[in-house]
Amino acid sequence: MDSLPKLRPQFRANIYAQGMAFILNVGLYAMSNNYFFLWTELACLSFIGTYSAKSKSFFDRNIFNHFVSVTIYYLISLAISDNTALYLCLIFIFTYSFFILRNNGYHKSLNLWMYIQALLIGTTFTSYPFEYKILATIVAYIEAQLILNLAFKFLSSTVKHEAEQRYAHVIKIPVRHWIDAKRPEVRLALRGAFTAATLYAICSSFHDMKPNWAVVAAVSCLQRDDYESSLRAIKGVGIGSLLGWPLSALIIYIFNGHSDISTIMLWGLMLGALICSFELALKPRLWLQILNAMLFLMAVTCVAISLKINEYGYLDLKVINSLIGVGVAFLSLLLSLLLLLLLLFSIFEFLMFLK
Repeated sequence: MDSLPKLRPQFRANIYAQGMAFILNVGLYAMSNNYFFLWTELACLSFIGTYSAKSKSFFDRNIFNHFVSVTIYYLISLAISDNTALYLCLIFIFTYSFFILRNNGYHKSLNLWMYIQALLIGTTFTSYPFEYKILATIVAYIEAQLILNLAFKFLSSTVKHEAEQRYAHVIKIPVRHWIDAKRPEVRLALRGAFTAATLYAICSSFHDMKPNWAVVAAVSCLQRDDYESSLRAIKGVGIGSLLGWPLSALIIYIFNGHSDISTIMLWGLMLGALICSFELALKPRLWLQILNAMLFLMAVTCVAISLKINEYGYLDLKVINSLIGVGVAFLSLLLSLLLLLLLLFSIFEFLMFLK
């Protein structure tokens, strides 16, 4: 029997850093009722990611690399404005680059969180000024650097920090490595980018308020390097969403109107989801993937309660979009497998013909 997920020593500093950031930002939101601090918390969560070791320099260059990428995405989004076609192109290019760069010394923090944080810029708190979101991201970047330094100063970590690279070196990849379809990462990037753009287009056409949820669910499953891992992630997110749906509805029924309690629950659930993410990185397991999806769904539900919005509608939209995302991800995965089998069959037929 697998042991339950636990807080491992090598991840302790990261969890404490996430906890400090949560208390600071959510505490400021509770006092001011300003969405600026909620956006800061989301961005800070992304920048801290899953760091288990930190460089000796005060400002970690790996975090700066993420900040540069996300800021570029934001500025392009701002220039695009409401042009749906151009935004779809941006999602395709950004997702493609996300897959290509992730094995090039770029993603030292949890890469998916960085992807989410960038993609959410235009679709979360839509009534909140875009420029303030960018300003909150800048504040979050500085905050993450300070908090991580504080956490690693007081909590020693034996994990070796990976070498930092300048941003110019990170993106310096030969042109053929970006477009050579024989390379696994290129095929993965094509599959992920087409899936992300297609999902965003489909969900947006139905005037979906949160099309990014479906995109993120699909990308989180397709970022794996092999078929079995992707399929396990698809099952985990799908089953976890279905099992977490009634539990989340129960949370709304019990704690609706108690934003203070839901905020405390949010903290616990998010930390639990992070611990599960660490465990999954060490040893992927289906039951743990299901648990992680359930915890994250319940955490999102607590966000809805804290913000005093239409909780049941928010929950239903989250689950439906997640199921749409994993459904399209499965079709994309199945299609790529069928194409691969067709290619192998064609090669076999060609060899038989030569004989």
